[in-house]
Amino acid sequence: MSLHSALRNIVPAVLRPFAKGYARLRPSIRVLMYHRVDRVDGFDQLTVQPERFDEQMAYIAANHRVISLARAIDELTDGSTLPGVVVTFDDGYQDNLTQALPILKRHNIPATVFVTTDFSAQRRSHPRYGTAPGLHLDWDGVRALQAAGITIGSHTISHPFLTRLPPDQARREIAESKELIEQAIGAQVDFFCYPSGDFGRRELAFVYEAGYRAAVSVAPGGNRVGTPLFALNRTEMTDRDGVAELGAKLDGAYDLIHAMLHARRQRAFAQQAHQQGDAG
Repeated sequence: MSLHSALRNIVPAVLRPFAKGYARLRPSIRVLMYHRVDRVDGFDQLTVQPERFDEQMAYIAANHRVISLARAIDELTDGSTLPGVVVTFDDGYQDNLTQALPILKRHNIPATVFVTTDFSAQRRSHPRYGTAPGLHLDWDGVRALQAAGITIGSHTISHPFLTRLPPDQARREIAESKELIEQAIGAQVDFFCYPSGDFGRRELAFVYEAGYRAAVSVAPGGNRVGTPLFALNRTEMTDRDGVAELGAKLDGAYDLIHAMLHARRQRAFAQQAHQQGDAG
């Protein structure tokens, strides 16, 4: 067993009783972060196999109060927060419609899908997967999700690292993507998702100015009254999360490990942005 695997298994097991006790004292809303639900060979950090996703959704439906992102924002705003779980997806993949939606409907689980407008317009795709045909939802697919009760949010126009863009370009990615999605689905877009979790005070201000109600990050942890609504925490889900791991994540037992990984990622972002600035 590698050191990483040992830490992943042992640390949450040790911390879970303490995390569970803390969660009882200070209940939170846990926002789960997914990307793809599909059958793939091997392990992909962003992809959960349909059978695993079904297992995860069955567990949270049976053991937790699952609510929409809009309901979560209402409760975080008015101070009536109770324990709850929210399901979200990033990037807008076709399998969100073909694979994830039937499972969500079977378990009566609301969800939010954050779409990147250039992906939905079929002008580009997520660089992780190259130019795979049919990778992302087109606008008909986005509207089909909306018609099925899924909330549609914005994930920018082109999925950039926002902090590395000039101010006008970053503002456009945030504000214009909202307008484009609203035109495509004929409804207001209230929620934003920072690509790669890359944002600073400038981006927070741009999201607020654009008229969103809230935004999600990739920072780990639960959300309580006082958590910034434009930097909500989320918990990443993977195909390795069976019922035991999912239960531990919902209790907060993985938050310390995730916080360490997030801090390392943020340092890498800052270093890359600094190097880009020097090169410019």
